[in-house]
This record gives sequence, C-alpha cells and structure tokens, in this order.
Amino acid sequence: MSSRKMLALGLAAVLGLAACGTSTAPTTAPASAAPTTAPASTGTESTAPESAAPASPEALQPDPAEAVIPNVEQGAEITFWTFYLSPTFDQYIKDTIARFEATYPGVKVNWEDHQATFKDDLNNAFNAGTAPDVINLSVSEGWVSEYAGKGVLLPLDDKVPAAVKDVYFPGLWKEQLIDGVNYQFPWYQGLNVDLLNKAIFDKAKVNVADFPKTIDGVPALCDTFAKAGNVCTIRLTVSDLLAQMVYEGNVKVLSDDGKTFTFDSPDGVAWLQMYVDMVKAGSVDNTVLTTTDDRVGLNAFIAGTSPFYATGPNLARQVKDQNATLYGNLGMVPQPLGKSGVAGKGLMSLSVKKDTKFPNAAMALAQYFTNPRAMVEFSKQVAVYPSSPKAFEDPFFSSTPSTVEDSARPLAGGIIATYADIVPTIPKKADVNEIVRKAIESALFGGVDAQKALSDAASQANALIK
Repeated sequence: MSSRKMLALGLAAVLGLAACGTSTAPTTAPASAAPTTAPASTGTESTAPESAAPASPEALQPDPAEAVIPNVEQGAEITFWTFYLSPTFDQYIKDTIARFEATYPGVKVNWEDHQATFKDDLNNAFNAGTAPDVINLSVSEGWVSEYAGKGVLLPLDDKVPAAVKDVYFPGLWKEQLIDGVNYQFPWYQGLNVDLLNKAIFDKAKVNVADFPKTIDGVPALCDTFAKAGNVCTIRLTVSDLLAQMVYEGNVKVLSDDGKTFTFDSPDGVAWLQMYVDMVKAGSVDNTVLTTTDDRVGLNAFIAGTSPFYATGPNLARQVKDQNATLYGNLGMVPQPLGKSGVAGKGLMSLSVKKDTKFPNAAMALAQYFTNPRAMVEFSKQVAVYPSSPKAFEDPFFSSTPSTVEDSARPLAGGIIATYADIVPTIPKKADVNEIVRKAIESALFGGVDAQKALSDAASQANALIK
C-alpha cells in the first residue's frame, strides 16, 4: 500500500529517514523496495547515509575464485563512479577495489563518488566523451533504461558467461531490459516491510501472525482496526500511481504497442474500488492516503495511533528514539504481495559504458562489487541486501536478530527473490501521473464512479501521446 519506489535512491533512505508511503526518492540515495507491494518513493528528505555499522576489523583477503570474467585486459585503467556512498563507506569501497586489483593483477581502478549533481555530472561526462567506465545507476529511478535507451551502455547478455549471470536472482538480472537485452549487474537492494504496533493488534484482538500475506486481506484488517478505534495509515504512491496499479492490482496500464493507456480496465477499476471502499468505510486516514508528505503517516505511527506502517526496516531505530513504549511493542513482517505476485523492482545496479576501452576489465569490476562475497560484506556494514541467492546462505542472514530493526534480515532473501521490474515505460509519465492522481482523488473523495474516473483519465492521457 504505501509504496516506496524501491528504490529510491541512496543509502540514506535505506538507513532510516526513509519513511513509508509512495516512493520516488530524490536523486540522492537508495531506499527500499516497494510498498505493501508497489514501489514507492521517499522524497527529498533522504540525501546521505546517517550511519553504518563499524567496518570489519580486517579487510577480506583476495580469493582467486572471484575472478570470473575472462580475458581482462592487462594494463587496463578504469574509472568507477558511485552515488552517495562517500564518506560513510569509503573504507569498504577502497578495500573492495584493492581486493579486485589483487584478483585481477595489472588493472587499476580510479574511484569517484558523486552526489546531488550525479546525473548532471554524468550527462556532461557523456557529452564530453569522459564518462566513467563503470557507473552506479538506480534501477528504481529508471536510470538504467534511460541511459541504455540512449545507446551509451554496454549490452551484457552476450558478453557475460552464463554461470555469472546465474549468480543473480533472475528477476534482478532481467530488470529494465531494452529490446530484451540487459545492461546492468544488480547491486545492493532495499526492503519494504510493515512495522506493527502489537498493542493495537492486541486491542483489536488480531493475531500478529495473521497479518495478511496478500493485499486483498488488507481492507478487512483495516475494518477490524477501525471498529476497535484505530484507522490504518496507508499512503498511495502518488508520484507513480500506474506502477502501484501494476504491482498491487496486476493492471495492464499500457497497450503492447505503447500507444494506448489501458488502466481503466476491470482490473484497474477493481484496484481503485478497493481504496474507495476503504475510504467509505472510514478505515483509513484520509489525510495520509494521498498526501505528498510521507512524514504525516510516519508521525501517526510513531505517536502510537496507527496499527501498521509500510516502510524500511531501519525506521525501527527512529521509533526507538522517539517512542520507547511503541518500540517495546514493535513487530515486523513482509509487506503483503499484490495480485502481480511481485514485491517491487530492484534498487541499485552497476553498468558499463558502451565505448569503454576496457570492456572486460569494466565488466569484471561491476561483477566483483555485486558478487556474493562483496555483497555480504557490504550488508554487514549497513542495512542493504544482496542480489544473489548464494549470499543469503551466509550465517549472517540466518542468525537470530538481536534487535527489532535487524529482524528483516532472515526475511530478505525471500522478499528479494520476488523482485522484478514489470512496469512498462510510461510516455509523458509526469503529466500522465498528474491526470491519474486527480482522477483517483475524485473517486476517493469526490464521489466520482471509479470506472468513470479512470476512463476519463485514460482519455486525457491518450490525448497526450496521440
């Protein structure tokens, strides 16, 4: 329900300022995956990591088994750009580069971290012919498809050995394809969970273990809570409503040829009607449902008046700081899946520029940072999660969490296994989203029939692309 654009952009959102709600985080730091089911965004409040666990006392030693890309060019010197990882993760990045250079002798890596001006810097570098060889791009914000669509990224499917592709969750390797071709190595992932106020569950005589696994169970749950005196704080993905329709309602929002919007189908109407019925029943907080300020619902939850809240695991730390009583009654569960069966899309990736002088060395570096060993080490320092099933075999992920905020760790592999980018490229996206937002609000709060609201919106949206 409240969705976060899985991505969002940067480690700040992952670390704690990331609130629930719709998501389109800024161009600054990654957040977690989708909302109850759809991806959402956290807004511009998250710009840099807040904190990280202490770095490992000793850096990992080189392992020849990590050299999996053949024919790496001797004497290659490649440039690597990351997004909002310095200075918090300087030691991790430097240690991993040093291990890479020892694993592929003769290759030198020059690392730069870019932050608020990342995309401007990257666009200028491409225009000047000085773009980095390996680039940290946000899947959640659509940067991979954006740059791949411009023809400036290296296609990977015919260059990466099959055994290396198989390291990653299939849904992550196949994200943001252009004409069926992949242009990214999946890097670190975020999670969206629901934090539960167990005291309110007890008051309403609801067993925490019965929290719905799928979104169709949410309306009845909220009705139960409302009758016991607490409405649900759910926030729609107001910045990307068509994506939320796709993930939650399995709605086909655009025709196969990309020329006609189809979100006014029976599936689309059923998705909207679910929320209309919740508003009519008085089981959701109307001030939260379509607000652009994700702090509204967050504050309600931290105040102890909301039964559950869709967010990232690290929000538990903020609860601990602001409401110790609630923290003592806090639970954490995976967000319910939508009818698509997909929790959301991935977060961050590493891509290679198309005209690099050293394609094999560049692919080797991108693969190295995203391999299971490197990702487990990263996950031990900050609440991010690997893109490889094998990484989750590490005892770190199966060990019993000592804090509420770590309790998502054992859930992470199962959640990330469902990630896939199933939202088509939306033409005139911002303009279409605004049309859809107004239509949805007219149905939710203005008494307009859901079918009429969506059909009128589809007609307006189609006029933009004819």
